[in-house]
Amino acid sequence: MLAAERRNEIERLINLNKSVLVTELADQFEVTPETIRGDLLKLEKQGVLVRSYGGATLAGGAGQELGYKERDTVNTEAKRRIGGRAAEMIRSGDTIFLDASTSALHLARQLRDKNGLTVITNAVSIITELADCENIKLISTGGRLSGGNMSYVGRFAERMIRAELAANRFFFSCRGVTFARGLMDSSEDEAEIKRAMLECSDSAVFLCDHNKLGKVGVPVIAPIESIDTFITDIRLDDEWREELEKRDIEIITA
Repeated sequence: MLAAERRNEIERLINLNKSVLVTELADQFEVTPETIRGDLLKLEKQGVLVRSYGGATLAGGAGQELGYKERDTVNTEAKRRIGGRAAEMIRSGDTIFLDASTSALHLARQLRDKNGLTVITNAVSIITELADCENIKLISTGGRLSGGNMSYVGRFAERMIRAELAANRFFFSCRGVTFARGLMDSSEDEAEIKRAMLECSDSAVFLCDHNKLGKVGVPVIAPIESIDTFITDIRLDDEWREELEKRDIEIITA
């Protein structure tokens, strides 16, 4: 394949998926990561994309967010595997926070047979999913309903979490993650709820399908050092692994 043809295909992929990874593109086109980085540099100069750590995102994409139903159809197999691996960490008697991400919903779907759990969430979908599980104590944060995300947000929900609730672990996802900016989302309302859950949990588990690697967003939720465990669906490249290990973050590949 000629270089121009490869760059055209990369442009097609980033328009389709909103982000790409250097390692995946190198494997797909059977070229070196350095070659792919050169392609991304040229596409960035053309205004097609914005390079990020380990990959690139669609130019102008930071403010574009899919609706909840659309997000639930993206990377479903990866999220299912990540959710299954996260479910293995949960034991009888645990109290957990789940955010309103579709990754957390995939985890919730694999908790139905667990006994003695307390699940605290601001997600309407998770409340609906677990409402008939008599073996699970289900607590809603309450608050103002965000119809686009099907979640409870706002000052009431945040105060409820900070004043009344605590958990062993917080399982969550967000729009994207980089080492320079940390964990980022697309909504300040959602970011505030996640910050509160982070602060009221003994540990935090980030559910990260590969599309979130290197993707940027606004606002910043917290630095990457805030998480304890990083669960992803691909084998991370050496740079990512070294940076996470340097921060004493456990890496789990689902």
